[in-house]
Amino acid sequence: MTEPTLPLTPEQRIKELEEQLALSNQKAQFFEAVVNVLKNDYGVSIVKKRPGKSSRKGKSKA
Repeated sequence: MTEPTLPLTPEQRIKELEEQLALSNQKAQFFEAVVNVLKNDYGVSIVKKRPGKSSRKGKSKA
């Protein structure tokens, strides 16, 4: 990544943020479409985990 040498003007920063928002929205739509295909075509249920929950099991002491 290149670091800008001069601070961005407010207009430039707004344009940059709008581009980031558009990309984030595209990614969200893509992932929603993937989840829908998994659900409708394969019967796979995807559930968002609550914060603080881990899928890792505690190490067994064998």
